[in-house]
Amino acid sequence: MKNLFNRLAINSKEQILLFIKGIILGMGFIIPGVSGGTILVIFGIYEKLLSDLLKLHITPYISMGFGALFGIMSGSFIISYLFDFYESPTSAFILGCLLMSVPFMLKRTKGFSKVNIILLILGAVISFTLTVLPTMITSESLSFGQLFIAGFIASGTMMIPGVSGSAVLIILGMYEDMLNVIKGVQLNYLIVFVIGAVVGVIVLAKIFKTLFQKYQSQVLFLFSGLIIGSSRLLFPSDIDVFSIITFIVGLVIVYRWGNYKYK
Repeated sequence: MKNLFNRLAINSKEQILLFIKGIILGMGFIIPGVSGGTILVIFGIYEKLLSDLLKLHITPYISMGFGALFGIMSGSFIISYLFDFYESPTSAFILGCLLMSVPFMLKRTKGFSKVNIILLILGAVISFTLTVLPTMITSESLSFGQLFIAGFIASGTMMIPGVSGSAVLIILGMYEDMLNVIKGVQLNYLIVFVIGAVVGVIVLAKIFKTLFQKYQSQVLFLFSGLIIGSSRLLFPSDIDVFSIITFIVGLVIVYRWGNYKYK
């Protein structure tokens, strides 16, 4: 009986710890430049989690899933509030986070080469072109197909250490829209996004893991280009002292984060 209670106590502690890790993971998903895959690496569960997800062995991670959901919900409310009342400083902060993530992504490559430079430029041109096309999505016009694809791609790419899932949403032009969906607790949209995210993890995780193992430098240069090109969306409409300060804060946060992970 004593052993049973000890096992239950240990299991409860593990579940609480997983829930806390999930909150950190969810909050990290909201901040561009912070990679969910990197957080999982720091927690020491990246490879095991990826392997278990590919085998559909998800039961041990239910607590972490609920924690991640809580982290995403709370983080979305905070950032949505800041966008509503402090749009330029908030955009500047996220821009700083996003741009500082690029050097740390490139730090994990084998260096510049002709192919890598072409991929960097190609990624920047593609994402910049997408930002200037007159097809900007608003939360009122989000379709279930767009939500599914966004969840599918964002969740799959966030499994790559060094790649930010929220940065992918920015590239897709859906970052603020998804914050509004979460903030408004629009369950029909959220369910479709979550379904896309689950399918994305299962399908894309295997593909990206294979690509990343074989072509790590090329993938990171392409993603870096996509991030640089899409950063146009985040340029603050009003550049004042407050916006400059928040931009610097964003740079410093990801710089410190990157140095902690890649020191």
